[in-house]
Amino acid sequence: MADDSTDSAFGFILFILFLALLGYAAGGISSSSSTAGTTGGTSPSLPPLAGSSVAACPGTFIPERDKTNGDINLKVYVDPMDAGQKCATASTISAGTLKVTLAYTADKTQNVSDTDPCGSTGQLCTASVQVNGTDNYCVSAVAESSGTTSKVTIPKVVEPCAMTVPARQPAPRLPARSDDKEVEEGY
Repeated sequence: MADDSTDSAFGFILFILFLALLGYAAGGISSSSSTAGTTGGTSPSLPPLAGSSVAACPGTFIPERDKTNGDINLKVYVDPMDAGQKCATASTISAGTLKVTLAYTADKTQNVSDTDPCGSTGQLCTASVQVNGTDNYCVSAVAESSGTTSKVTIPKVVEPCAMTVPARQPAPRLPARSDDKEVEEGY
């Protein structure tokens, strides 16, 4: 039979192991299902996307980010002095409502849009939107018109950019404890 000091030491070791397991489990479980984040990988969420519609895009036009589909043309601009500022301009000659949107590539719910109700077919219609504070984040541009089925998408306005951070994986589940008498007595 073991003496009381051995039983106390064994109980203390089990207690420390239990605390270590709890710490491991708490550190391995993410409170958010989002995998979007920063380049440093320390945050599982993106900052709020700030922006507005603009009369015209400031900055430098990126020729390789000029896309046309059907009657819609989408152009992207960046500010060489502020990497977080991005702007998109869409234009069409189709009737309907033209909409241009800039959004985080990893979280499309965070977006800024501008619409322009176009007059008759043949009249140039333009919509422009600008976002700020998107340094190192992947931003997508989309233009579409309610008057056509055409849609233009630029998945990444500027590259390289960080789109996601690996989500922290949940801790493995421990097996259920048995009611075996030997476990209770510590044998």
